[in-house]
Amino acid sequence: MGKRMTVELVQRTLNKAIKSQDYPEAVILHSDQGSQYTSLEYEELLKYYGMTHSFSRRGYPYHNASLESWHGHLKREWVYQFKYKNFEEAYQSIFWYIEAFYNSKRIHQSLGYLTPNQFEKVSA
Repeated sequence: MGKRMTVELVQRTLNKAIKSQDYPEAVILHSDQGSQYTSLEYEELLKYYGMTHSFSRRGYPYHNASLESWHGHLKREWVYQFKYKNFEEAYQSIFWYIEAFYNSKRIHQSLGYLTPNQFEKVSA
């Protein structure tokens, strides 16, 4: 999470995700066509990890419906419930929601009523 959407932010986020998770071979990473995702630096990082980059059509968020849905859940269930005093408070709160609640306690019908962490374990 950052104050601005930059190439450095998305690179840092991808590096963090890879270090914290095992990921299968032949990963297809889907994104929109924001300049941070279409940059040469980001493409080189994906190539380094052996990932294929897939893009939504410009101005067409339906190709990334699951991520758009997740953002909606995050905002409705958590972000809009609070008035944050500053960026750090928002960051800590959202981090807690994702790591301590959403991934480990919130069950999902689409995952057979498992949490994302449980689903990842049984799918490995």
